[in-house]
Amino acid sequence: MAIKSVRIEEDCIACGTCEGICPEVFQVTDRSRVKKGVNFNDYEAGIKEAAESCPVSVIKYD
Repeated sequence: MAIKSVRIEEDCIACGTCEGICPEVFQVTDRSRVKKGVNFNDYEAGIKEAAESCPVSVIKYD
């Protein structure tokens, strides 16, 4: 499955799990963010792992 978009919903607690798993895609400052200009298909496994590991289930991808 090709990933076309990745987003983080508002209830993010900025725990850093996503950045720890896939720092090429996620960045945590005051809240978690998806980096711009990333080819999500290059990091599909990391994105899926981060979404599954998110303690508040706010990482979504299409």
